[in-house]
Amino acid sequence: MANLKESSFWEEGIYQWETSDPVLGGENGIDNVPTRQLANRTKWLKDNKLDKSATAASADLAKKALVADKLSKARNVGGVAFDGSADIDLPGVNKPGNQDTSGNAATATRLRTICTINGVSFDGSADINATPAGAIQFFAMETAPVGWLKANGAEISRTLYANLFAAIGTTFGTGDEKTTFNLPDLRGEFLRGWDDGRAIDNGRILGSWQIGTPISHDDTQGIGSFNPTNMCRNVREYGDNWNFDYWPEGYYSAPYGGVMKTYWNGFFTMTRPRNIALLACIKI
Repeated sequence: MANLKESSFWEEGIYQWETSDPVLGGENGIDNVPTRQLANRTKWLKDNKLDKSATAASADLAKKALVADKLSKARNVGGVAFDGSADIDLPGVNKPGNQDTSGNAATATRLRTICTINGVSFDGSADINATPAGAIQFFAMETAPVGWLKANGAEISRTLYANLFAAIGTTFGTGDEKTTFNLPDLRGEFLRGWDDGRAIDNGRILGSWQIGTPISHDDTQGIGSFNPTNMCRNVREYGDNWNFDYWPEGYYSAPYGGVMKTYWNGFFTMTRPRNIALLACIKI
């Protein structure tokens, strides 16, 4: 005697024997039909751990979902009402022009809240110079970085470098007096704070150049004392190019730039602090 073959399948009905049915056994015999149907149901229930009511409800819902035009209750998707009756476009998704530009960085033309960068107002609508035009900075390289020019006295365009021209004007040179202006020339120079009314360095104007000051150290004449106010000893003005009506004995001179350049042979000398050479640049 063999067992019935069972399948995991839900049978919707169980066959009822009729009085006219013949007695017929075997795998496909009519006597085994109702028993096999019950066995199939039992195996299906065991495999799915469901009861008939749940199965029927799930089947009913599945059928409804396939034919429904809309949800029985509308829902919100990303803040947009959705009942299943039509496609929706979420803010910032799917197509240009549908985004909330106040919060979407991909399409926004400016920031909703203005911020400042190094004190410069910024709303995203235009580039800014966080370092103001006209600022001077030294760099440990031979070329000016992007956004900077060498402070070498060059003559440049007033329109091409409009921000810098607005900042410094013709303080360091008028150029052609129409379309150009000059950069400050800081090559080989020390910087000194502008007096600006303090009366330490009288008579100076912003951007003006000043010659150097020598130290007289002819100690045989007793004039070797140092004056800390003037930062010199005896002679007030001195530079690379200078001339005296009277040349002290022991000096010799040579033509230099239209004037006479003297060379120290033991009577005068220049003061120069220890220093390092870097590239001076100006922000455009």
